[in-house]
Amino acid sequence: MRGLALLLLLGALRGCLLQNIRVSQIPAMSATEGSTVTLQCHYTLSSTENVTFGWYTWYTHMLGGPEVANDSDHFTGRVSSACQSEFINNRSASIQLHRVQISDTGMYICEVALGLNKTLQGHGNGTFLYVAVPSAVISSGYVPILRLCGGVIVGTLILFAVYFSCRAQGMKEAQNSQVQCGPVEEL
Repeated sequence: MRGLALLLLLGALRGCLLQNIRVSQIPAMSATEGSTVTLQCHYTLSSTENVTFGWYTWYTHMLGGPEVANDSDHFTGRVSSACQSEFINNRSASIQLHRVQISDTGMYICEVALGLNKTLQGHGNGTFLYVAVPSAVISSGYVPILRLCGGVIVGTLILFAVYFSCRAQGMKEAQNSQVQCGPVEEL
């Protein structure tokens, strides 16, 4: 009987030890400054066992780096997180960043922990977020530069045309006014 109990205990432990978590993230995405972006993070388990308790944390730059949360200095009031039921039922640990800034560009890593004592823990490979300036700002910012460059090019072409025209005209006049020289007379 004792052997059977030990065998059952080992079987239960083996099931716990074989349980794996896989956390997946989109490798890269881009957003426009001032917009809202969803950083996706989903997890799967190696068994069909139901999850009842867990949490997730997002970091910038590297695992264990600065946290992405509403109470962190850089992200104050700009982070929306999935609710606990979405985390458990849909296995989603996604967040939204609101009013993204150019300085938000960088790597974001999602870490998921399940169980009371973090018995099951994993993290994604990270999502690189690139935040760009809105195209309207880019195009309106470049208009004066393009006008200036265009003006310089047109001005240069006009100067070349005038120069070559004057040069050609000068050669013609020089040819017409050439003096015929004969032998030099001695005094």
